[in-house]
Amino acid sequence: MSMSVEQFLSLSDAEQLQTIKDLNDIGQEEIIIDVLTGVGIDNLSVPLLGELGRAYNNNDKPEEAIKVFKTIDTEHRDAVWHYRCAYSHGSIASTNHEAYTSENMQQMLALVDNGVRLATKEGRNDIKEYCFEVMDMCRLQMDFEKCEVDYPDLCLNYSKYIAEKKKKREGVPRQRTITVEEILATDDMWTINEPAYWTINIYGSYDNYLESAKGFTVEQRYLNAICWYFAEVNNGGHYQFFYNSTGIVWEDALAGLRLFNMKELADNFQSVLDFFGGTVPFDRAERWYLLPQSENNPEFFDFLDEKDDVVYEYEGIFEDVFVHEHPELFVFDGTYTVSE
Repeated sequence: MSMSVEQFLSLSDAEQLQTIKDLNDIGQEEIIIDVLTGVGIDNLSVPLLGELGRAYNNNDKPEEAIKVFKTIDTEHRDAVWHYRCAYSHGSIASTNHEAYTSENMQQMLALVDNGVRLATKEGRNDIKEYCFEVMDMCRLQMDFEKCEVDYPDLCLNYSKYIAEKKKKREGVPRQRTITVEEILATDDMWTINEPAYWTINIYGSYDNYLESAKGFTVEQRYLNAICWYFAEVNNGGHYQFFYNSTGIVWEDALAGLRLFNMKELADNFQSVLDFFGGTVPFDRAERWYLLPQSENNPEFFDFLDEKDDVVYEYEGIFEDVFVHEHPELFVFDGTYTVSE
């Protein structure tokens, strides 16, 4: 997809904003940046400036995002502005492993503090949660004892957010029986994978991951890993897959692709791993350290784009074939917990 400055300017104001929002929603940040900078920052409305800053954030250019956000007058700095600007500073602090006392970390906290207050006032619970997610992103460098002294109200609200998130994760039990007949009758692998999806823990240590998967066959574990792999890569590429907690399943995803006779995808994923020396850490914090180092390689993002395209073009039949050929390996009869 492409768009020229002339095409953009031919749209009405409402159409311009909606077009840019839609492009942001589908991950076309480079098009947004090219078009809006082509129009000229001084010629953009406040909403378009916000979308440009958002695009810079989503394109891993938080420093550029901050420059854009600073051009927005104080009277227009609502809860969304505070969240987006906080994300910029938090992204820099997290990537650079900056200490709690760093300028970026302190800027992030001040912006989140104000953002939560404004979001509460504006009735924007979604933005309030997004602000807390920025703190989640920086949690490895957070000094929460010091933070409670510096930002008592924020930390109190953040604690409530954590407690509520934990409560949601505890969820409600669901009884399910998945038979050979049901497996043979469906092409929806997410339905077959549902018990494993809700049970296998990808958010802790690798030992936790393996322990939580003990009630499933190896093949069910592999199917779950493949489902996570497709979901993340199709949403934000291999970079997102490794950056998020899902990266913990990389070894099972590769083994599953090979076992399920998905050779082209397995070879494609293996080449990504080879770029990192043949393996990546299971620990998410270690992957966070690894990824920025790779960004220094000028070929890194072009290489990943090429590998992402292989997955984007995949039509999704081979795992269905394997599951249908071996349905007895994917049956389930038991209880699992679903988040509310």
